[in-house]
Amino acid sequence: MKYGINTYGVLKDRRDTLTALSELRALGFTQLEPCLSPETIQGWEHVFWSPEWLLTHLSELRAHGWEIVSVHLIGWDADARAEELAALAAELGIRQFVVKCPQNPDERSLHETSMRYIRLADALNEAGAELLLHNEGTDLAARFRGKSAYERLLELCLGKVGAQFDTGWALADGEDPETLLWRLGPAVRSLHYKDMSVSGGAITPADLGKGDLNVLACLQFARAHGIPQILDQDEFAEGPAESLRSGLELLSMCGQQREPSASFLNILDTRTGEIRTLARFDRVIEAPNWMKTQNCLVYNSEGRIWKYDLAAGSKTLLDTGECDNCNNDHVLAPDERHIAVSHGPREGGYSSRVYIIPIEGGEARLVTPDSPSYLHGWSPDGRELAYCAFRVHEGKLETDVYSIPAEGGEETRLTFGGFNDGPEYAPDGKSIWFNSTRSGKMQIWRMGRDGSDPVRMTPGERNNWFAHVSPDGEKVVYISYGAEDLLPNEHLPNMRVELRIMNADGSGDRRLLSFFGGQGSMNVNSWAPDSRHIAFVSYEILHK
Repeated sequence: MKYGINTYGVLKDRRDTLTALSELRALGFTQLEPCLSPETIQGWEHVFWSPEWLLTHLSELRAHGWEIVSVHLIGWDADARAEELAALAAELGIRQFVVKCPQNPDERSLHETSMRYIRLADALNEAGAELLLHNEGTDLAARFRGKSAYERLLELCLGKVGAQFDTGWALADGEDPETLLWRLGPAVRSLHYKDMSVSGGAITPADLGKGDLNVLACLQFARAHGIPQILDQDEFAEGPAESLRSGLELLSMCGQQREPSASFLNILDTRTGEIRTLARFDRVIEAPNWMKTQNCLVYNSEGRIWKYDLAAGSKTLLDTGECDNCNNDHVLAPDERHIAVSHGPREGGYSSRVYIIPIEGGEARLVTPDSPSYLHGWSPDGRELAYCAFRVHEGKLETDVYSIPAEGGEETRLTFGGFNDGPEYAPDGKSIWFNSTRSGKMQIWRMGRDGSDPVRMTPGERNNWFAHVSPDGEKVVYISYGAEDLLPNEHLPNMRVELRIMNADGSGDRRLLSFFGGQGSMNVNSWAPDSRHIAFVSYEILHK
């Protein structure tokens, strides 16, 4: 994931602004949220940037990979300088401008403030930006007509002003951030991670994950709504570098986990766009394969492999023997008499290996002794498996596509350079489709069965994963993430994604639908035998 950093806490004790920013970039932050003042504030110019400072250093910041997604407005007159701020939005490409509630508000001051903010929001909107309201202090404690001052001001702004929600200040005001986030819902356009310890009546700033904040729940809300996520920390228990590094590591770890989710098993008609939802599950299910000989879908859930009978709507657990921790990388043999799964011990971390099991149950046969190995393709002639594997070459861990005889033997490395995943054979067996970061963002590629002549098949604006070729060889569907939603080598669960389709020569690329899914939705080929319908899984977070 891409995470932003609010610069106030980091810069307030530093005078070497650009050096401090370089250190933040080295930690892994990609987006800056500075405080913007209409003019230089003597002694605080390193913290509260003027437009002139930002314009002077903008090219340098961008050269180091920084994006200026949002700014906090400090000392601006929203009435008098709305057009000036709109011009800055257009010139600098800033998408979000952040303001605060008035101090010690009453109904009159809230109403006056709402009128000013509506005017500013309208001006910014014309420049392609939006105005957000940040909560702090007692904004959530003071009550007006049964609502907090923060919620009342948002209401008075008639939906023209969004919310930048600060989790730490919510804790300090005695609110549960997760509950309030879902109550505000789509009004929240940006999330500030700030942690607090509030036990015993004392309110103490804490490093992220060291206080009372449910970080995972807040992260899942942000991903469900597709909004920027910004770490906003003013005090550092271990020093800025260590505190922020541990915060990013926590967010990365949480990003790989799932909040409790409901799953929906769906079939999409790729010609008409009609969607049929077959079933809802109160648990995570993933990666349907379409089994033509038995008219059922095969999927994994909680480490086991299941069949869903399309006619009866019934569910049957497959006997996979010792393989009781299967992930979402499983493939049926061409004759559907066997299934190959990716399985690893539950306590083994990233230790997946590929096994082949009779479809009616029986002993699992190990194919890839080395791990981690994640299966994606079985050649149409039944002779080979193709998979993604993590291997060390010349002291460096690299992620590449490999093939191996289905009967076992030596694996063959097929890709070199970039992060490579999702290999799947074309129906004629002559080529392999896969996804790779070798050109920057994650893109769909096609190469010869032996790894020769790789060709990029998608244009490059988004991050694209898991190409699946229709049985007739004419169409390809794939999962697509927004360009700025995550890092190119990430394919995360519980994200806003697109399901896209193109012709097998790369032409005619178009979106089939947008939905809430990602990892697990369609990791393996899910085409129906008619080359028209596909199966996929969508999700819904189960929250308080």
